[in-house]
Amino acid sequence: MVGFAVASGSWGSMNVVVDPSARETFTPREITTAYKQFEERGPQYVDAETGLRAAAYRFGERVLLVYEEPETGLVVLIHRSAWNSQKFVNGSRQIDR
Repeated sequence: MVGFAVASGSWGSMNVVVDPSARETFTPREITTAYKQFEERGPQYVDAETGLRAAAYRFGERVLLVYEEPETGLVVLIHRSAWNSQKFVNGSRQIDR
């Protein structure tokens, strides 16, 4: 994943990653809207076992997934087509090297 950004707000600094699949599919305004809604309204889904917090935002036929990794607090915005290509273990993204 590429595209680290640091957002500052009333809660301090936060690490955010916009996956290339999201950058290719959604406009900057759509990405910003989804991120702001996730931060303001909270997640639609919380996994009690792993702590993964997630939400889905629909823009026409396209769906943008936003999730927060429980251990790092990293917020990731990803297009649903790329979700299946990621490997998730215990709510955290695992990267093959």
